[in-house]
Amino acid sequence: MEDGVFRVAQGIRIPDIQGIHSAYELKKNEEEWLFTIVLDAPRIPAFLQDYCEILPEPGYFTLELPAKKENVYDIYYVDGCTRPVLQAIVKRYGDLLAEDGYVRFGFAAHDTPEQIYVSDLKTIQIYTLFPELVKNLLEKYGILEEKTCKKLWDILSDQNPCELIHLEVEEESIFDLPELLSDAGIYLAGQREE
Repeated sequence: MEDGVFRVAQGIRIPDIQGIHSAYELKKNEEEWLFTIVLDAPRIPAFLQDYCEILPEPGYFTLELPAKKENVYDIYYVDGCTRPVLQAIVKRYGDLLAEDGYVRFGFAAHDTPEQIYVSDLKTIQIYTLFPELVKNLLEKYGILEEKTCKKLWDILSDQNPCELIHLEVEEESIFDLPELLSDAGIYLAGQREE
C-alpha cells in the first residue's frame, strides 16, 4: 500500500471500494480482546509471519475450503506446530491464502485463546488475552484504531456486488493445500455449514 491505494485480494472483485483503508477496531469479550482488522492483501503474509512470532507454542493451522455442496466448508487442521512450522506455512503459501477469494484460514495456540483468523473478504480477527502485543504489531504496520472501521462487507449492495474468484499462485490452488501439507500432518476434521 505504498502508493496509498488499498488493494483487495485478487480473488475479490468489488466495483467500488471507496472508503476502505487499513484500520482496526477493538472490543472486549468477557476475558479476551477481539481485534477486527482491515489490511490490504499484499501485506497480509508479512503480518501473519509477524503474528506467528508472538503466538504461544504449540500452535495449529486451520484451513477452511469450500466443499462441493453450497455454503459448506471442509475444515482441515495441522496440529502441534512450532512457530517455525507455522511461519513456514505462511512463507510457502501466504500469497495464495491472502489472494484467493474463497479460502478462510487461521493460526492459533493450543493451550491459550490466542488466535488469528482470516474470514470472509479477508477480514482479520485476532482473539487475545494480551492486547498490548497485538497493538505493537499493528503499530509496526501503521494500522490505526478506529471506533468502527469499515469492512468490505459494509460496502456491498445490489449496486456494488462482490464476486469471489479462485486463484492459482505459481500453478497451485487452495484445493492443492491438503496434499501439499500432507507431510505436515494435515487432516480433515469435518464440515461446517454456513
